[in-house]
Amino acid sequence: MFAGAVAFPALGFAFAQSSGASPPEASSSEGVSPVVSQAAEEAPLDEVFHHDAHFHTTNYIQTEIALPRLLELMGDQVGRAALMGIPLQQKWDSFVSGDRAPDYYLRSDAALYYYSFVDAMTAEAYRALPPADRERFDPMIVGFNPTDMYAVEHIRRALLLYPGVFSGIGEFSIHKEVVTAKTAGHS
Repeated sequence: MFAGAVAFPALGFAFAQSSGASPPEASSSEGVSPVVSQAAEEAPLDEVFHHDAHFHTTNYIQTEIALPRLLELMGDQVGRAALMGIPLQQKWDSFVSGDRAPDYYLRSDAALYYYSFVDAMTAEAYRALPPADRERFDPMIVGFNPTDMYAVEHIRRALLLYPGVFSGIGEFSIHKEVVTAKTAGHS
């Protein structure tokens, strides 16, 4: 799977994207975030296995992995990673699940809903890192419904509340197998 970043300088941010396609051939870094381009140019390819990785810091019940632990897992094989939570929260609906708390979206018939606080969780975890460790991450805004016309306001608020933290927006899904049918409201 290819994950990449596409910059929109006029808007002041970049998009992380992933698809089943192979990475596009590029002869220049035009259109690529300067941060991503600089990191790719500075690290010798024989020393780092990946620069263009992405990682979800939460799952569908918003359980987090500690970023220091993630850095241990990255070791010296992953130079940089786009960092984002999962934008959807699995609802614990007692009418559906009873006293059993869902631990995965496929193990419950209850709905999923967009969980905007995930961006604050990502930002706070990122800001708690020492500056040298922050250099290995590109935090992304994901806690919004991409079909909601007010989504741009969420993005603007996240950028204003956490200046200098977020590198862009994404990964987000417009349609994803079972997830779309389980998501509350129009998605």
